[in-house]
Amino acid sequence: MSDYSDLEVAPDVVLVGGLIEADQAFAERSGVDPERFKDAMRAFATGVVIVTVEVGDGLWGLTINSCCSISVDPPQVLISLAHTASCREPLLRTGRFGMAILGTQHRALAELGAVPGGPKHVDVFCERDGERGGVATVAGSLAHLDCSVTRTFEVSDHTLVIGAVEQVVVGAGEPLLYYDRTFHKLGVPLERDAPEGRAG
Repeated sequence: MSDYSDLEVAPDVVLVGGLIEADQAFAERSGVDPERFKDAMRAFATGVVIVTVEVGDGLWGLTINSCCSISVDPPQVLISLAHTASCREPLLRTGRFGMAILGTQHRALAELGAVPGGPKHVDVFCERDGERGGVATVAGSLAHLDCSVTRTFEVSDHTLVIGAVEQVVVGAGEPLLYYDRTFHKLGVPLERDAPEGRAG
């Protein structure tokens, strides 16, 4: 679930509404207050991903955090796109998409991809690798997955897309995190408690 409605961003970027939010009609039918539900989901910290789609000779991007791996053999991922998402139609038409896991240095890209409305052109953030057939990847991303669409499901006002992972590029860096309506960086790892009866 992505809700960037209260995200603090640079002064020249305006964000309104959310990209991946709970369907309000469903929440009302279930008797759950939609705002309370969104408050609950804001307590769930996630990584930040940008989905990329090639359109003509350019690259469009969309920031999401509704994604997960669903199998290793074969490698598959799932992403959720609002029906109004700018990259949804070209993604479904071409049957292909990239999924880049962003690092802290990609905050500007994440903010750009979260702006609601028309296409977000992200070519300036990307590079093409001739060794992998010219696949466009986000420069410096922690990981990039090149995927083909295998199945889609319509759920309320969203499309769930299952992608078969065809290529993987693994980078390095510090992950960009999203929690309670703002971006964060990774903190200090928690140490394990010492077993009872043993000194820490």
